[in-house]
Amino acid sequence: MKFTNNKNSIKGLWIYVVLFILIGIVGFLFLSPTFERNAPKITVEEQIYWNFQKPIKINISDDEDIKSYEILFVDGEKQVRLDTKVLKNENGSLDLEIVPPVFDEFYKPTNGVLQIHVFDTSKWNFFRGNEATKKSNIIIDKRSPIANVVTNSYLLRQGGSGVIVVEIADENLKDYYITFNDEEIFELFPFYKKGYYISIITWPVDIKEFKRVNLVAIDMANNKTVTKVPFYIKPFKEKIDQIKVSDEFVNSVSKHVLENSNMNVPSDTIEAFVKTNRELREKNVKTIKEVVRKNLANSGKIPFDVKTFTRMSNAATFAQFGERRHYFYNEQEIDQAWHLGMDWASTKRADVIVTNPGKVIFKDYLGIYGDSIIVDHGLGLASLYAHTSSQNVEVNDEVKTGDKIANTGSTGAVFGDHLHFGILIQGIEANPNEWLDYDWIKVNLTKTINDSIKIIDGTKK
Repeated sequence: MKFTNNKNSIKGLWIYVVLFILIGIVGFLFLSPTFERNAPKITVEEQIYWNFQKPIKINISDDEDIKSYEILFVDGEKQVRLDTKVLKNENGSLDLEIVPPVFDEFYKPTNGVLQIHVFDTSKWNFFRGNEATKKSNIIIDKRSPIANVVTNSYLLRQGGSGVIVVEIADENLKDYYITFNDEEIFELFPFYKKGYYISIITWPVDIKEFKRVNLVAIDMANNKTVTKVPFYIKPFKEKIDQIKVSDEFVNSVSKHVLENSNMNVPSDTIEAFVKTNRELREKNVKTIKEVVRKNLANSGKIPFDVKTFTRMSNAATFAQFGERRHYFYNEQEIDQAWHLGMDWASTKRADVIVTNPGKVIFKDYLGIYGDSIIVDHGLGLASLYAHTSSQNVEVNDEVKTGDKIANTGSTGAVFGDHLHFGILIQGIEANPNEWLDYDWIKVNLTKTINDSIKIIDGTKK
């Protein structure tokens, strides 16, 4: 009896030992990093447009490390193993560049599937490791977009405006625009028929050198077409103004404008003026540009019915566009700035009449410009009315020719009652004199648009 009990005790002990070992093994399998069960992660675009010029970028990562991967191109007819260049291997992360395959001259696929198959170094899954697969659709596109200039206005002056109509075509079109010197970008708007676009551009007056104007079209595969837009050019002869800055102006105007703009006001006279004339001006110009460009999508929906703008009735011109102002304090030059609009003055609180239809996109205090209004006339063209004393419109109001929108005033960095009238081309102040000139409108705007329609319809060679 005693022997039997010992035998059973030993048997029971062995059972406990085996159970303990099994629990240990199971615990080890589930808790040991060697047997981790998280599959690798594959980061790649779901749909890829490939021009075979640049490699496809893929990232493979894992909690531990990558053991192997295979990347294939499959199009239903063939299965091609793709070359891979490893850029980085840090903490179980691989950055890969998939080099375009070399197909024979008779095999020219237009689409396919990128298949990625990855195993990590885990001992899980009977020592095979955790597995991850991913597929991405590939569209092969080696053809650059069609990008032609249909017609454009003849002459582009420094500070002035130009009109361009173009044709763009690509089944995978991603982006298209006009560039000036590769410094400024101007959006294109749909024009007349599908595949045709129009843009009004400007040569910013503060850019002295003209290099070129380009039409740029890019497709989803990053094929790019750059077409030169031909312009005859004419530089701008700036008018130099020397303006004396007084303590009275700084104390009663400059500092007041800084306060209204929620900016710190320096006690020093020169510092206060320069902060207003340079820092605040730059901030205000940036705001104007952002307001207009933010509205460009809506600008393309505004019916474009622009005729010659009209100068303010019974008003004298006190300042012109493109004056280069040099500011002096106690015979010392302390700053410079461009004047980029027309200053008209008649009686105090004179009526401000809008002379082209559009939509109000801005009505607010604007630092050196004071209480201001911006009206969008469509195709990225807008007009600015600054230094007003009262306003009769609100943002999003539609205005028509002849509507009174404000009264002149002396708000902002000015001493006397007047209107600052500006023309904005996609947010950049351009020479208003052109848009006030009937002949310029007829030759550069109206004729360019009419000629384009005839060319598109095939009635003009």
